[in-house]
Amino acid sequence: MDLNSAEYVLTTTRTVRKRLDLEKRVPRGVVEECLRIALQAPNGSNMNTWRWVIVDDRETIGRIAELYRAGMNDHVASLGENTGSGYKAAGNPGFQALADSVQYFLDNLEHLQMVAFPLMAGRPEGRSVFDQASMWGSSLQSVWSFFLALRTRGMGSAWTTVHLWREREFADLLGIPFEEYTQVGMFPIAYTIGLDFKVARRKPVEEVLSWNHFES
Repeated sequence: MDLNSAEYVLTTTRTVRKRLDLEKRVPRGVVEECLRIALQAPNGSNMNTWRWVIVDDRETIGRIAELYRAGMNDHVASLGENTGSGYKAAGNPGFQALADSVQYFLDNLEHLQMVAFPLMAGRPEGRSVFDQASMWGSSLQSVWSFFLALRTRGMGSAWTTVHLWREREFADLLGIPFEEYTQVGMFPIAYTIGLDFKVARRKPVEEVLSWNHFES
């Protein structure tokens, strides 16, 4: 296991929920090192318009947990009958384990050590596809670099977006100017219980790749 091997880190950086260590303290300095690496990611015209809010205050994390659960309730309600066995991913291998992992995360949010909120400048509503792609493309790459940097230091995270059902309330909680910034997601930061993450099940390249012309 070589956490400094690019290929190993790229293929074993997983979304981590049950294996987040909820008790081990995460030093701010280590997280700042990871963010310093993440900010080397490409971004549109090298404008560096991103902002990050990272929360380690216990009271605020408790409020985050409450709002996240409210957002999850909003999301589930929006699905109507398409929940449980009717959910679009329910037939995927390992889905029940994934569902259990999501529930565990939901039940333990207030115990998280840190939570990160990357922000992109502006709002995507009403913009052209080009503008929206440029906005997200100038933000998401830094988030994934942050995940990879965490991995090299024995830490992990989970890609979550459910809180965006309550984005304005989160903005109010964290003092984010809602009309000026869009929250990219909500990402826990913690050391992981063990480092033995494996390559995940994915469709083979042959099923997703077309050369020169799209093939269904």
